[in-house]
Amino acid sequence: MNPVIRNSVFAAVFATLSLPTADVDSADIEQQQPILISSGLEGRGYWGVATRLSEVAAELGFAVKVEESVGSLRNLQRLDDPDDPVGLALTQADALQYYLQDHPGLADKMEILEYVGQECVFIITRSKSGISSDRDLQQAEGHRIAIHSPDSGVNVTYEYMKLLEPELASTRAVYMHTEEAMESLVGSEPQVDSVMLVHRPKDRSPETQLALDRPTEYRFVSIDDGDLNDKLPTGEAVYAPLDIVLLRVDGEARVSVNTICTKGLLVASNDKLSPQQRRHLDQLVDYHWMRVYVTDSQ
Repeated sequence: MNPVIRNSVFAAVFATLSLPTADVDSADIEQQQPILISSGLEGRGYWGVATRLSEVAAELGFAVKVEESVGSLRNLQRLDDPDDPVGLALTQADALQYYLQDHPGLADKMEILEYVGQECVFIITRSKSGISSDRDLQQAEGHRIAIHSPDSGVNVTYEYMKLLEPELASTRAVYMHTEEAMESLVGSEPQVDSVMLVHRPKDRSPETQLALDRPTEYRFVSIDDGDLNDKLPTGEAVYAPLDIVLLRVDGEARVSVNTICTKGLLVASNDKLSPQQRRHLDQLVDYHWMRVYVTDSQ
């Protein structure tokens, strides 16, 4: 059975209503077996989502314990491992599809509970590199692209993009601190030729902010390859094209980039959560989700 996206129509309708909640006793919460959620690095986006989920859960009378993780793929591995107590995980849609290729059995053991916004691909290069689009990347032999960790969701996205578009295999990942890679890009002896990031459309990572602050030195690479299309088991597209405005001046778009975005997902194990835990999670997702998922406009 394929994973099923939970219906979240009522989330927006009831987001502002004060719905009755369970009587909360902190001692009772401590005695409950907590639901373990594998999130992301502390201080990053998925960690924030998991932390807010834990706080809302406590108000509703059940416990969710947040565990730090290096990225989406590790979260799926933990969810898939019957000996690992993790029952909830945050992951990118492309990471899920990438993982299911070698572990198709997970599809029958999990359910996608909700969306956690968009995660978009940003590739930054030096302004005089000659690389302005993903097509240029496909033709650039020996191109070196900086990714902060082989265990990260960014690296999963990179590997999955290469799987869908084999010509991108001419690029080679260099794993290093991406802020250092940005400075190396414009140095006299660059270690890499581009930097790859994955984050929410309106987030300003140090790397994207640096590129915006120094437009004569850096450029954003356009990504619009039609081969970067695949579908989740639910039938939904893994990637969606998006024209992102990165900088406005006096209300006018001055810097924008065409790129691809994937959805963040909250995924649950069908085997590790008790019926009571699932009822608690259903209540949270159906009626309180907008307190957990903070949109870009909020």
